[in-house]
Amino acid sequence: MAGSRELLQLRAELSRYREQKSRGKYPSELRERAEAYARERTRAGATPTEIATELGVHKMTADRWVADGERADEGALPRAPKAAQQVPFLPVVVRPERREAPPLRLSVAFTDGTRMEVCGIGARDLVEAIEALRRGQ
Repeated sequence: MAGSRELLQLRAELSRYREQKSRGKYPSELRERAEAYARERTRAGATPTEIATELGVHKMTADRWVADGERADEGALPRAPKAAQQVPFLPVVVRPERREAPPLRLSVAFTDGTRMEVCGIGARDLVEAIEALRRGQ
């Protein structure tokens, strides 16, 4: 059927539908015909990429049609595509962005009138600065 009149007709109908509606599923009758074509070509040894090229559809669409055809033939439950079965899942933790806190600003006024402005200093450094000022008196 690769070069047949039926293929040309199916390809034209798929193309016509895509021109009318750029997204969404193909009508069930048209999809069933495409799936039957994909099954037939798969049995003949064609890859989903070749089938997609022949029908003028995206490779992922042809992959789905081939997989749906295999499930229909086997009567099996839906399963993950082969590519997804080979990819290990990795745990992912999503956290909010860490934002830097604005630098700490501190004004210290001593009883003798001495003033100290502190910005971006740690607590230990602040204690040491206060002790140094006290020793100086």
